[in-house]
Amino acid sequence: MLVVGLTGGISSGKSTISSWFLQKGIVVLDADQIVKNLQRPNSPLVLKLAEEFGASIVNENGELVRDVLGKIVFYDHEAKERLNAMIHPLVQAKLEEEIERLKKVGEGLVVLDIPLLFESRFEALVDRTVVVYVSPDVQLQRLMKRDQIDREYALAKMNSQMSLDEKRARADYVLINNGTMGQLREQFDHLFEVLWERACQVF
Repeated sequence: MLVVGLTGGISSGKSTISSWFLQKGIVVLDADQIVKNLQRPNSPLVLKLAEEFGASIVNENGELVRDVLGKIVFYDHEAKERLNAMIHPLVQAKLEEEIERLKKVGEGLVVLDIPLLFESRFEALVDRTVVVYVSPDVQLQRLMKRDQIDREYALAKMNSQMSLDEKRARADYVLINNGTMGQLREQFDHLFEVLWERACQVF
């Protein structure tokens, strides 16, 4: 089985690529969804996060208020490190469990959709890495428009992650998303053929 790590920066187009893998019938393990499952209302993780970062990050229904927590960690590197130390081991354990399960059922190609693939050192879980790249200026404009936020907050979100230039340098494959959706799709289709051929060789 070939395990591919898919990553990018915020508002780079990674979710679009992930959806195209799903359209091809490929299993995609979404790290963000795993985190959301771990952060269900009144879960052990949410209670621990409230102890660590304050009661204001949880509402009256026991739900995590992600915007409040986000503003804490986006502006505070130490806080972000504490948050990652609490969450990443749980996510890694779940990903490892799912990878083993998929191997047993004979999947040929599996994609791990992980925004912090390199930051969290999750690349050890994958055989190949794919980065969806967009230039900083384009990324900033798309993020401000998508989230309806100002330039300062958008830059804080971008700067909370490893730069896309560094991710691009570390990736096995790069998809450039500065142009049209059609241009991105053409790159994806070519990459898929390469990955599928490689997956077949692994068998």
